[in-house]
Amino acid sequence: MVKFQSTKILLLKITFTFGGLNSINRLLIMKNSWWNKVYTPIIIALVFVAGMSVGRHFLGGNSFYQPNTQNKISEVLEYISADYVDSVNPADLELKSINHIIDELDPHSDYIVPEQYHDVVDPLVGNFDGIGVQFRMIRDTVTVMLPLEGGPSIKAGIKAGDRIVMAGKDTIAGKKLSNAEVMKHLKGPRGSKVDLKIVRSHVNELLSFEIVRDKIPTYSLDASFMIDKQLGYIKISKFSATTIEEFNEAMENLLKQGMNQLVLDLRGNSGGYLRAAIEMSDTFLGDKKLIVFTKGRNRPEKRYYARNSGAFEEGALYVLIDENSASAAEIVAGAIQDNDRGAIIGRKSFGKGLVQEQIDFADGSALRLTVARYYTPTGRCIQRPYEEGKDAYYADHFHRMMDDAEGKTDSTQVVDTTRYITPGGRVLYGGGGIMPDVEIVLDTTKNYYFYNRMVRNSIVVEYAIDYYNSHRVELEKFENMQQFGNKMVLKENVYSDLVSIAQQQKLKPSKEEIENSKDLIINTLKAELARLLFGEKAYFYIYLQEDEVFNKALQEMNKPLS
Repeated sequence: MVKFQSTKILLLKITFTFGGLNSINRLLIMKNSWWNKVYTPIIIALVFVAGMSVGRHFLGGNSFYQPNTQNKISEVLEYISADYVDSVNPADLELKSINHIIDELDPHSDYIVPEQYHDVVDPLVGNFDGIGVQFRMIRDTVTVMLPLEGGPSIKAGIKAGDRIVMAGKDTIAGKKLSNAEVMKHLKGPRGSKVDLKIVRSHVNELLSFEIVRDKIPTYSLDASFMIDKQLGYIKISKFSATTIEEFNEAMENLLKQGMNQLVLDLRGNSGGYLRAAIEMSDTFLGDKKLIVFTKGRNRPEKRYYARNSGAFEEGALYVLIDENSASAAEIVAGAIQDNDRGAIIGRKSFGKGLVQEQIDFADGSALRLTVARYYTPTGRCIQRPYEEGKDAYYADHFHRMMDDAEGKTDSTQVVDTTRYITPGGRVLYGGGGIMPDVEIVLDTTKNYYFYNRMVRNSIVVEYAIDYYNSHRVELEKFENMQQFGNKMVLKENVYSDLVSIAQQQKLKPSKEEIENSKDLIINTLKAELARLLFGEKAYFYIYLQEDEVFNKALQEMNKPLS
């Protein structure tokens, strides 16, 4: 009889502090199939919030793994593999079985196949191996948007706007490759080499670069700078292994410049490590203030308190959130809101209050299983309902985003009508995301639909690359992003060119849309040019000038919370 070969499990115990890997305490490869017999209960790996938080999972005991018991799923798969009338692929059956089981659980439990493991996990690790560039496929050519700080490409002299036509012996220009196909040419083990052929504007010959691949740092802090002499701004894109180190460095720098007010921008932040969210919250909260607590059916309640003297416990604090702020971002916003520490401004957050633990298997796959819920200090669980299934769960989120774009959002609508009272006497609600203290509905007169189509079709960024390459000499005369922001003026024909491109791509904007979207689109183009010149921070420095939520947040500053 042909035996069905199950995936062998590789179990790790990993300890994280400040979002970083501290130690690997035990390593064991289990040689028997996991559904027939489980040896030696072991603590395991990574707890994720919205995808990735810190924690542990015990095998055996009261867990769902029961040693020395029959498993009907295993028997069925073995029987099919051995005796079914037609030939079958056991691995495909196994994958379909796992996915079907996971689909019956909550929306955030997930099975990660080996081919996707590094794409999913690496962004939160803090580094990867490669040449170190952000790129986009502009028309049919790989175009460098930004050589990454600390990477081998910037050291070798690669510049924003460079077009890669050859990698090794392979021509990659003119083929409209997918991002995954491009990455196969550019990523590789540390120490390996790749020869690149580059086309650069105002240079008449093909440039050659030999790049030695190296560890590439990835950053979760997109930008930090002073808006004026008192107000600082920090933008966090995710909560990764390096977030707290980046955040603390930014805070120290801004405080030295005299910051006593801070805008913490968590819009679009999909979450990350729980520990990073706790440490960031600790920066703003006094000693022994509750930050968050977690509990589940087989997980006892665990409470996390502010422990250290925070660097910014007294200054005015404003946290920006939107419908894509999730998980760890919601933990920070909830801790600030529930402790009456600062104002939450923007639109209702995603509503993800589930905690996952990750099990890594020996074949490179992994399982993320929801094991607990987290609760804000007042006791709110902000998880949105998911009883109607994953499709309905994510459809609800999509419709909320569409309502926001059309100005129909209503953050006062709540799922859980239970009242939660803050120490300051404010009434809050849970069960559907963090509701902002100050709701900012998008101004429909700005025609975000036309703007979003322009951005989604890459019209703005492609035009920015072309403009940058044809005006590189004059653009590079600007010394810094502040000078660029104050003195860079685009000519009138630039916007008419953009509109013509949009019309050629059959977007068909009305005259009113064209007129009302002009300032926003031109400012976004200017921000893209600033990114090409001075990096990611410069993009946000320029973009904020026409950012409706940010500018309305400025108007709300120093007003008392209600």
